Amino acid sequence: MRLITVKAPAGEGKDVVEEALEVGVSHVSVYQAKEYLSDSKERMQDVVEVATSTPKAKQFIENLMQSSFYDPDTYTFTIRHPESLFGSEPPEKETYPITRPTTDVYEELWQFTKITISLVGRVFLSSALLAYGMVKDMLPLIIAGLLFLPYHHHMLATGLGVVLKEWRLLRQGLLALLVTTVMIFLAGVCVALFTKAPVGWEEFGTPVSGFFLASAIGIAAGLAAVDDAGRRELIGLAATAHITVYPAWFGLKIISGFDEGDKWTEHLLTFCINVTSLTVAAGITLALMRMKGEGIRRFVSRMSHNG
Repeated sequence: MRLITVKAPAGEGKDVVEEALEVGVSHVSVYQAKEYLSDSKERMQDVVEVATSTPKAKQFIENLMQSSFYDPDTYTFTIRHPESLFGSEPPEKETYPITRPTTDVYEELWQFTKITISLVGRVFLSSALLAYGMVKDMLPLIIAGLLFLPYHHHMLATGLGVVLKEWRLLRQGLLALLVTTVMIFLAGVCVALFTKAPVGWEEFGTPVSGFFLASAIGIAAGLAAVDDAGRRELIGLAATAHITVYPAWFGLKIISGFDEGDKWTEHLLTFCINVTSLTVAAGITLALMRMKGEGIRRFVSRMSHNG
């Protein structure tokens, strides 16, 4: 379910209404409002409000952003996800959860890949819990650490950036993935320095099992990302549990020392395969779920040019 508000130049609201009606929206509201600009100017706008199901909202927004009359300089829109929507359709149609608007997925992943002090702090502290749990071989501590690691979002952003051909998101996803991996490794180093104990956790998969498991998780993560009913936080736990133990293990071992039986080359290969497989599988899934980037690229290009 989505509530969409589009602000258009005065007189162009009828074009927006036509786009909404064409995708099957049953009713649309239009009114005029005065907008005040930072340079003390003011102008009248047509405000169009649409309340509809998620798949119709996706089609409407993508059609709008690719239409001939849409101008990123003069148009703005916001999309909200209400708890309930009693409009003109029965609940079995109004509540259909897929596919989320591409703009929702796109901006959500931008939020998760921004390098902030909060992200760095959360990743380091949760990775310290993970690493300590690996040293003591305590599953509850390992799970507690994994709950706060937003690792799979960075792989999803990388995959979506390729699908949309939106290279800024691709670069941001790769940067966030690199920074997060380094922080997990450093957390392992710090835990090893303070505990000076052997690593009790030794339950690692093989490159082959890693490929199949990471691919399955990538497909599930891609499906959850485009589904209002997707339990994205639980998919994230599965993804982080499967992958983050490797950089944490290397951080621990670089201090405590590698044992003769440690298969560190195999673990490094498995880690690379896991990350690549999850990213590719998620990207293919997002492409099959018809994530479209033409309108987003048009908007980003115009805003970048203006900036």
